[in-house]
Amino acid sequence: MTNNNDQHHKEIFQLERIALFSDAVFAIAITLLIIEVKIPVLPYSSAEFSKEFPHAMNEMIPEFIGFLISFMVIGNYWRSHHSTFYFIKDYDNKLLRLNTFFLLTIVIMPFTTAFMSRYMFFQPFFIYCLNVIASGLLQIRMWRYVTGDKNTLHTPLPRGIKSYKTTTSIIAIGCFCIAIIIHKLPIFPGNLGGFIARMFLASIFIIDIFTHRYYRKKYNLGNKY
Repeated sequence: MTNNNDQHHKEIFQLERIALFSDAVFAIAITLLIIEVKIPVLPYSSAEFSKEFPHAMNEMIPEFIGFLISFMVIGNYWRSHHSTFYFIKDYDNKLLRLNTFFLLTIVIMPFTTAFMSRYMFFQPFFIYCLNVIASGLLQIRMWRYVTGDKNTLHTPLPRGIKSYKTTTSIIAIGCFCIAIIIHKLPIFPGNLGGFIARMFLASIFIIDIFTHRYYRKKYNLGNKY
């Protein structure tokens, strides 16, 4: 009996290590986002500072837009990752691999965000979108593996939770795919298509709110998920 209890405590400890390591990666990635927003170099002269300050802040707008979008994206991925581990009671090597590859896409995001922000209307936007799409696909793969019928890694699942978490990931992937299409549409003059594509990304968070309300009402899901 004692050996069984010791083994159970070891498994819980190992799961906590996985979750804590993952949380640390999310925390570092989300912190690096603001570090990539560089302070502009301005003159010390009061008159020249006042003259250059509006121009410098205007040039920083793309960086702040990129920061806010990625902050919300990483935050949503962390929230989903957190609720995934809420249902995990055991782990195996495949889960560790999937989690590691998923975290790889998260830790790359500060770089692709900074790259996209600096060259806002060019190819780096596609690299950034592909980064986010890869995160979503790996998140779906990990969720489906954890909740699959062929393993016993998860605790009993509330009704509707599998559909809810898969749907939210698909919505994020779909929105970034649509943003890529909008960015390349030839019907918009100049950089208008790129601007609309970035503004469209804000719809992810609005859709996510309504999706959560729909599933919470339909399946009586709690606020933990």
